Amino acid sequence: MNNDRIEITDELIACYMEGNLTEEQRSAVEAYLSENNDALDALFLARTELAYVNVVKHLVAEGIILDEKIQRKRKIRLYGIGCMLLALLGCAAYFVWRLSTPYQMRVNINENKAYSIPNLPFEKGTLVCEYADNPAQTFPLTVGNHSVFLNDIPYRYRNTSVHVVFEAEGYLPVDTVVPVQKAFSLSIRRNNELGVVFGSVADFKTGNPIENATVRMQDMEMKTDSFGRFRIDIPFEKQDKAQLLQVFAEGYPIWQGYFRPSATEPWTIMLGENQ
Repeated sequence: MNNDRIEITDELIACYMEGNLTEEQRSAVEAYLSENNDALDALFLARTELAYVNVVKHLVAEGIILDEKIQRKRKIRLYGIGCMLLALLGCAAYFVWRLSTPYQMRVNINENKAYSIPNLPFEKGTLVCEYADNPAQTFPLTVGNHSVFLNDIPYRYRNTSVHVVFEAEGYLPVDTVVPVQKAFSLSIRRNNELGVVFGSVADFKTGNPIENATVRMQDMEMKTDSFGRFRIDIPFEKQDKAQLLQVFAEGYPIWQGYFRPSATEPWTIMLGENQ
């Protein structure tokens, strides 16, 4: 593109738009544009775009609008703040729910196998539970119900303790304090009141003690001492409410009878004609 002595280039037109031309150059460019409508239209569009860009730059410089990078950072920041607020709201809702939801504690009664009697399984007993300043609750225990539930414990008592008392005939009592928890197993054991048979063997007529008499119970036996006394300790697995006792002594017929074992009540066995 030539106009007499001056070559019209895109760079020259750009300088024309910026007003950085000599008078001669400007006249040459205007003459060229007057003869080329397409170049004139392109110049008009370029000026419009330049004006738009300049306006945007001005608004950004004045802080009236934000450029894309700032907008992107602001969006990211707002998104992070929103997520944090949602998390805080979720935590607050969970905390309120926990405070309003009663706590439940299950107490399971488990018989210690090493101190149990196979012929006499657990039948009944009572369990008393008390926590904080609430009144004690008494729960009956039966053959088919070895568990109790402490319901409606306010959540504020979750870090407190429960006073647990177990009582049942034939079992050692349990009196303990345990933390509030979802489930707790209470081990119980027999009190061994059926674990001893003791007494003496004597002659029915004279009342004299009989020494070296054989006292037998199940597969256990022993000899009486010089005072006719005996004692048999019965392991848990062989205990029962009644035991068959047999006594053998030279010169006497065999004696046998059923009695309840007892660690406090002795058996007095008299051998002789009227036994």
